[in-house]
Amino acid sequence: MIPNFYGGRISGTVLVNGKNASETPTNEMSETVGMVFQDPENQLISNEVEREIAFGMENLCFSKELMRKRIEEALDAVNITRLRNRTTSELSGGQKQKVAIASALATHPDILLLDEPTSELDPRSAESVLNVIEKINDELGLTILLVEHRLERVIHHVDRMLMIDHGRLIYDGSPRKIKSAHFEDWKVGLPPVTRLSLHFQNRLSNGLPLTVKEARTALSDVLINPKNKISWERVKSSGKVCLSMDKVYFSYDHEKDVLKNISFDVYEGDMIALMGKNASGKTTLVKLMNGLVKPRKGKVLLFGKKIGDYELSDLIKKVGIVFQDPNLHLFNDTVEEEVAFVLRNLEMKDELIDKKVEKILKQFKIHQYRKSYPHDLSGGERQRVALASVLVSEPEMLILDEPTRGMDYFLKKELISYLKEKAKTVIMVTHDIETAAEFAERVVLVSEGNIISDGNKRDVLSKALLFSPQINRLVQPYAKYGIPDDTLTVGELLKVIG
Repeated sequence: MIPNFYGGRISGTVLVNGKNASETPTNEMSETVGMVFQDPENQLISNEVEREIAFGMENLCFSKELMRKRIEEALDAVNITRLRNRTTSELSGGQKQKVAIASALATHPDILLLDEPTSELDPRSAESVLNVIEKINDELGLTILLVEHRLERVIHHVDRMLMIDHGRLIYDGSPRKIKSAHFEDWKVGLPPVTRLSLHFQNRLSNGLPLTVKEARTALSDVLINPKNKISWERVKSSGKVCLSMDKVYFSYDHEKDVLKNISFDVYEGDMIALMGKNASGKTTLVKLMNGLVKPRKGKVLLFGKKIGDYELSDLIKKVGIVFQDPNLHLFNDTVEEEVAFVLRNLEMKDELIDKKVEKILKQFKIHQYRKSYPHDLSGGERQRVALASVLVSEPEMLILDEPTRGMDYFLKKELISYLKEKAKTVIMVTHDIETAAEFAERVVLVSEGNIISDGNKRDVLSKALLFSPQINRLVQPYAKYGIPDDTLTVGELLKVIG
């Protein structure tokens, strides 16, 4: 796609199956290389799922018989057969991502490139898709290249890992052979059990463990001898209600209810992770919280007042929302104008606007792009611009839909630190279990339009089958030796084992 679709300067040669990628027409390269973009919205062409999967094959002139066979295989591979006749615009972000993956698989390319393929998928869907990709690699010999920040999801599937820092390749080899000294700063981005194992490398004879099961075996002598007795405190809510939902129901176009009998309170100072499977109703739930949609039945109160009674200018100051798709926020010509837009509508003085914009651009590491067109940035960079454009007005309550998508560990940590410093109350929709375990205090689990669990993160995430962090799964068999069974993070476990 470089240089045919993107600007910039290139030197050197890129050869793919012996073809010069820069000189070969893109339509010819597409027969060799299939690609799933970081943002699935960028590649959905048709308005129906089945037609979307057929689109690439039609352009490559596949026969109807072969297309029918491949469509069935692709739908089945990513478990979306039930979506075949659905309109793509109605799908959740995770469902769109599955459709994009199915479309790429259907053409059976020699090489499959996947840019953050699980960023919008729940844990079960992510594991299911990665198992399919691994099976294709094993049985059909397809070459797979994955770009991924959530290494705990993919590292045990890969044969080789390449790590890039500031445009330079700093590691190329087996994930098991990483040494702590090779890149001290980057080890925080490794899966929790692998990161933990780096502290005991001198005891490991078979290289670094990549899964919970491998870590249990490799670190058993450490885990049965914890040095410290610790019990983890539960952070309590302030008791001051800022948002209240009472028996709320919601449906689109009088279809079956997407949300059913939702009742819960959000307290000032809460840091809530809202979690659940794809299409469970999480995004719809947060849209109710800032008045984007209205309940079919029930009440939504914001700071004691019906949300529909607020003027728009007052509502902006009370609650801000960052959407799952950052492109929905971006409509100005430069990043600087994008971030300043809300402040200008609030009629702030120019000097104060400039000061606030300058500060937040630096905090989100996007200051160098201030004069850039927002849609020219990468997915992660666009996400940060969208975040900055909402956070700059410092609303009293913040709602973030998949805010850490496309972010490395350092940016996640800086974002959460900023939220804790600036925002009184945060509700974060996320599939990132490790981020929720480390930074949230309260977790709300949603399934099929119902809240099925709501409480302190230690109570909700401990011993959960799907929504449990790696460290918690690691320590369960060792609770009898004195490790608290509600331990969630690497830092906590290191304190216990000394």
